[in-house]
Amino acid sequence: MNKTSISLLLCAAMMVGDIFAQDPTVPRVSKNYFPVSVQFTPVPSGKGWRDERPPLTDETMRETIHNIILHGCTHIAAGEFSNGGANLKVFDYAQSLGMKIDFTSNGVQLFKRNDPPKYCVYSPEYLDSVRTRIEPVLGSVKKVSNPFTIFPFMDEPFHADTTSFDFREPVKRAFKKQYGYAMPTSYSVAKREPRKHLDFINFQSSTFVEAWRKIYKEVKQYDNRPLVVMTHDSHNTMGGGVNSDSKYAVDDVFHWGGDFVDMFLYDIYPYTMFDYRYGEPSQIRKPRISQMHYTMAQMRNLTTTYGKKLGFWLGTYNNGWFRRYLNKEMLSQYWMERELAYTAITGGSDFIITGINIPSDARHWDDFGQAMRTVQKVGGAISESQKPKARACFLFPRTQYVQMQEECFNVGQTYELCLRAFGELDVIHEEQITDDKMNGYDILVMADVKMLPREVAKHIAAFVKRGGVVISDCVPQSDSYFAPLESMKELFGVKAAATNRVEQKGTWNPFSMLPAKWAFVKEAPAVPVKTYDQAQGKAYNQNLSFRVITPRNCVATDAQIITSLKSGFPLLLSRKVGKGSCYLFGFCLQDTYFQTWMDNDITSRTELQQLMHDVFASTGIVSRVYSSNPDMEAGVRLHGNEAYCFVINHEAENAITDVTLRDLGFEVGQIMDVEWGRTVDFVRTPDGGIRFTIMAVEGTPTGVTRLLRITPKK
Repeated sequence: MNKTSISLLLCAAMMVGDIFAQDPTVPRVSKNYFPVSVQFTPVPSGKGWRDERPPLTDETMRETIHNIILHGCTHIAAGEFSNGGANLKVFDYAQSLGMKIDFTSNGVQLFKRNDPPKYCVYSPEYLDSVRTRIEPVLGSVKKVSNPFTIFPFMDEPFHADTTSFDFREPVKRAFKKQYGYAMPTSYSVAKREPRKHLDFINFQSSTFVEAWRKIYKEVKQYDNRPLVVMTHDSHNTMGGGVNSDSKYAVDDVFHWGGDFVDMFLYDIYPYTMFDYRYGEPSQIRKPRISQMHYTMAQMRNLTTTYGKKLGFWLGTYNNGWFRRYLNKEMLSQYWMERELAYTAITGGSDFIITGINIPSDARHWDDFGQAMRTVQKVGGAISESQKPKARACFLFPRTQYVQMQEECFNVGQTYELCLRAFGELDVIHEEQITDDKMNGYDILVMADVKMLPREVAKHIAAFVKRGGVVISDCVPQSDSYFAPLESMKELFGVKAAATNRVEQKGTWNPFSMLPAKWAFVKEAPAVPVKTYDQAQGKAYNQNLSFRVITPRNCVATDAQIITSLKSGFPLLLSRKVGKGSCYLFGFCLQDTYFQTWMDNDITSRTELQQLMHDVFASTGIVSRVYSSNPDMEAGVRLHGNEAYCFVINHEAENAITDVTLRDLGFEVGQIMDVEWGRTVDFVRTPDGGIRFTIMAVEGTPTGVTRLLRITPKK
């Protein structure tokens, strides 16, 4: 066939596509939408591709695109992270209906998790070599008329081992220029001196950034139409990089920064595989959503700080990625795509992309479609809305993470406890604490923090004196180099305080096709050693008797003991400092909270949750959003003179909650349930807020969601 014939065929195909695109009965993507991307794969319900082997007929191809659009999806994802049948004909027809294309790849960076690149990132040869890869790896994007995103980086980057460290001459020169002394010749040499170890790890971690900045500039010059995207990991760069997929704690997303992308994506799969908790919590993943909330808060901190968009890889029930984990329980959890998509959007996500493939089960696909159709009713406004900054933040202690080489991931359970107790909670990185303003937050939560840089400790003390609040379950007593740190004991009003916690090892890998087994350990870990105590007495007019795991015995000096443990040691202390105050729990919140789930001890969990809520309430600082039912999430996004409230039932059997909203920026006139088209009654609170009751009980209550549009009084 000659070139003229090929051109005529392509023109004919485009003409046919234009004819169908102009047909008023053909579904189209609205101009104002929330971006939801799926792969071009078989659909389990409705018209379109089922079991046919490609190439598909034009009719089947078009019906599949129509099906996707009717399910509220707006983009086609293609490239290396797709098992689908997308081709230029699919792209052309999809784009004729208003869809855009997301082009994924494994990147052009030349290095991997275990190995440095052939050429050092500080050498001119590195960039020359990267340039030769851009066209072969990313060139297909030039054939697309409406690309939305492009993925030019390695998927989920991190240093898996010290084998990925670079010791070549250009690296040594860069290190000496930055730190003023010769770079250690190996990791083991650096480990001998705490200061050199910290410098060495921070520097080696940042070599990735040196490459990414160069790649970003080159890709934008190659094609500046699509957003440049990087996918971050759900655990290794967020406190779980010790004896996991990475051997050592080296990286974290905020330390890397964000000036080398337009959008950050991240993934976590609470339903479709394990979520990288350690030890017993990996076997009993409760609360199911805790690690997603914790990691998303870290990603939100990164993207808001650097002014970037945030996206989310949504795990779907399909054989493409999760065949080894699929089971009957997962099949029955048809709501999981809806639940996680809404959780991501209310958490600040501006983009959803399925990972990977359309759900293979009709009920999963149709429920997800109903949820996305609801979002698209107000999609443009949600795309333009923002999740407002919380009034409380949760500290990520990078220095401790690197120096002590202890996981900082299970603490996501403490984050979840505090989020449920207060209603909203961001993450703050220790590198952001540069003065007494705490980056604009009113409350700082520190959980399992044993080590702080001296300057950070000084700023925290000054923050309290000027009116801030610190809530903690541990007193940091070491500086960055393991020297004694006394200032935090003085701040909390104690002269001695334990810092121990239960040591959890390994990650339970719940295969379904293969025997389930422990990962990242050579043999099954021993049963963790635990110490116990019991709450007693009364606090905030509540009688306490919950079981305490890992009491952190402390001796008060000028702190007020609010209530004590059965052993006689303090359970909760407080201290006024200047205009602010400190609260110290005398036990490990993470260990105690998890045990209530492990033992199914609802009474203890209810007491602990109420106590935490009472501590937050006693500060006089109120959150913008609060759900009275801790197992039902309420989150809000603001867009001018309107707000969007998402209510998500994660695990509540009693699926009723009272939601309180404050400080929306306008006087509320109406609340409309977007999905069902009916108004929601509300009452005004004395502090100028509103309160309303939400029920989520259709069929099985778990996973049921509400999207509410809140508009001003006329």
